[in-house]
Amino acid sequence: MAARALLLALGPAAGLGLGRFAYALVLPLMQAVWGLSYAEAGFLGSANTLGYFLGALSSPLVLGRVGYRLGFYGALLLQGPVLALTGTGYLPALLLRFVQGVLGAWIFVGGAALLMALGRSGRALGAYYGGVGLGLLLGPWLLLAVQDPAVAWARLGLGAGALGLFALPALPLLQEPPPPVRGKGDLGPVRALLWAYGLYGAGYIGYMTFVTTAVGDWALLFGLLGVGALFTGLFWGPWVERVGGRRGLVHVLFLLFLGSLPPLALHLLPLSAFLFGLSFLGVITAITQAFRAVLPPPAWPRAMGLSTAAFALGQALGPGLSGLAAEAVGSGVGALWASAGLLLRALGVAWLGRPWGPGRGRPRGSRRRGGCRGGWRGACPKGFGGRAVAKGAPRPAGSGSSPPPRSPPGPGAGGPRRGGRGRWPEAAPPSSGRSPRRSRRGRQR
Repeated sequence: MAARALLLALGPAAGLGLGRFAYALVLPLMQAVWGLSYAEAGFLGSANTLGYFLGALSSPLVLGRVGYRLGFYGALLLQGPVLALTGTGYLPALLLRFVQGVLGAWIFVGGAALLMALGRSGRALGAYYGGVGLGLLLGPWLLLAVQDPAVAWARLGLGAGALGLFALPALPLLQEPPPPVRGKGDLGPVRALLWAYGLYGAGYIGYMTFVTTAVGDWALLFGLLGVGALFTGLFWGPWVERVGGRRGLVHVLFLLFLGSLPPLALHLLPLSAFLFGLSFLGVITAITQAFRAVLPPPAWPRAMGLSTAAFALGQALGPGLSGLAAEAVGSGVGALWASAGLLLRALGVAWLGRPWGPGRGRPRGSRRRGGCRGGWRGACPKGFGGRAVAKGAPRPAGSGSSPPPRSPPGPGAGGPRRGGRGRWPEAAPPSSGRSPRRSRRGRQR
């Protein structure tokens, strides 16, 4: 079972690790050889982010129509040709960066939905998202001694194509997620969580964009980010299973905020990069586990698509906000402080918003339910507390969260017992003609 998660993890490695993040490694070559200005380089990044945003929004519709398995593997196998052709010129690159963003979103959302349909644990989800770290590690190695952007993109295309072929053995072992059911797609219980996820996207991309400007050592940064990301499943998977999605999200955002602080990035870059790489994918592990705990299975694909769209929107706005802060301060340190502030805001929303779980944070129109304590029916992470469920959601049998239905009094029952808080006593057998036996406390005086 773990082999499926590891094979699916090659999708994020190709679609995000090589397809999205390796662009930062090729950009200096494109500027040197093609003579790109900063504005033209920014347009390439914006095209990719726009494609990722639109791909995330359209993923429930497109993948639901063509099938999640076909959509995931189709987008994954197209990564190689799209990346290889990106080095043919600026105008083709502008279009292909947009296409790559759409395909990357379908890969990311589709693979997560397929893994959730298998009922996998937080460890498997963490291993899947940790595949991005593999792409981060492969990117610098694929681009060693490359001086031409066309050669660089061709190598990235070959790497992405190879990862797609290696992931094919998992195809016959996967199953489609359940189709959406009317009345079971309400995402109200996770609205605050989506806000926190969007803020996280804005803060995370601000750090990734400007930390090299502030510290300068991009090779060390990408290496440690990749190493930290590879440990996401080993570290955050068991922890999220133990404490639950909401608490796990708070914990991982707190560690991510600490890793993004400028004093740590300026004076202890290895520690900052490792903590950031270890945590920035742990957020996705925690939020996915929270979706499984709060929402019914038919709502999972839509929740993943909207959360990815919120993340992409945050990514689109984050560099601009951090850049304004850098302009105000006069250095890249201002951008790092702005990024840390956005991550702190995300932490506050996740901690104080409490869109689910015990206490006053339960959403309006929801109720707490016992029985399965950590997931929807079969998906119950150990140690997760009672949860809130959307109003109108079906109640599993034997949950023990509501009293049995009242029974009418039997012959001679004499109405509700005294001291029994208005409950009907058990009805006596029709043939006995006697009142049911009562406890000493409920005996009439």
